[in-house]
Amino acid sequence: MNPLSFYRDQPLFGLDIGHSSLKVMQMDLVKGVAPRVKGYGVATYPPKTIKDGVIIDPKALHDCLFNLLKKDLVGAIDTRRVACTVPTARTFSRSMKLPSMERSSLSEAVHLEAEQYIPIPIANLYLDYEISREDAQGIELLMVATPKNIIDSHMDFLERVGLEPVALEPTMNAAARFFEHADSSHGQPSILIDFGSVAVDVAVFDKTMFVNTTVQGGSEDLTKLIAKRLKISSAKAYDLKNSKGLTAGSKQKEIREAVGPLLDNLVHEIQKIVRYYNDHQTLPPHKLVQIVTIGGGANMPGLSDFFSKQLSLPARMLDPWDAIDFGGLPMPGEIDRSMYITVAGAASLDPKEIFS
Repeated sequence: MNPLSFYRDQPLFGLDIGHSSLKVMQMDLVKGVAPRVKGYGVATYPPKTIKDGVIIDPKALHDCLFNLLKKDLVGAIDTRRVACTVPTARTFSRSMKLPSMERSSLSEAVHLEAEQYIPIPIANLYLDYEISREDAQGIELLMVATPKNIIDSHMDFLERVGLEPVALEPTMNAAARFFEHADSSHGQPSILIDFGSVAVDVAVFDKTMFVNTTVQGGSEDLTKLIAKRLKISSAKAYDLKNSKGLTAGSKQKEIREAVGPLLDNLVHEIQKIVRYYNDHQTLPPHKLVQIVTIGGGANMPGLSDFFSKQLSLPARMLDPWDAIDFGGLPMPGEIDRSMYITVAGAASLDPKEIFS
């Protein structure tokens, strides 16, 4: 028997370690059947637990994870094998076009190409790549590199708490997998916008991840800007952001003025990534057809309409939960669902992919 076949059939759970919160989710994955959620949950920890993507207070993170799994979990997690995310903002990614070559030569070619633009010595990075297209004209791939101190701190933490890490991947890659698995429009070239708490990740998904970037400033910054402009508490600003947002109302003008600089800068960066996609895609050209938002910040009312107007594309928040079976478990509340997209993507990693 192939010694890897046992591991290919073993379940895993997803763990999304964010700026100040972690999410977990486990799914049963059976081909031809809707994924079934076995357990999920979210817990928070002090932001100082992680610095620049590196876990510097593993005890605080351990206590948070332990309490979540023992006390606050919805359902159950019954495996120690884990697929964990690292923040896309702390990674370097680039789409590459290389001439046709033997697989034995490809890794060296990718490393040489990466050295041209990553401002960190290659010796200090873990580097991986995924081939998106290959034909007689050459090879197209997406390269991802992450500082070793970030990966090592995550691996050390997971092993210290008794978990078996089987995959680490950027948050946007995990979210894109869930978009691909659970959204019927995934075959159409799309802009994915992951609105996190302190940064926004933007990617073009065209049958695979084509290119992505990170823009600083997220949902927490929107709350602070609203609070400062309207001279109200952070709690009131948070409620106003999530209840009224950019929709018509007595506070619309003030809210738009408050968050305008951040959102306008985001639109500018999205336009740049769209131009890059248009300039580098292969023939025949593929036209972007939609914008799909995810992440906790995507709940802001009027945000999709804003993106649609500014970028001249239909925009919507990803809502894939009809394609997911929660069995007898309650579904996350409407406000919370979008923040589970990334961990659901990690949880939907097929164990067979790990050793393919």
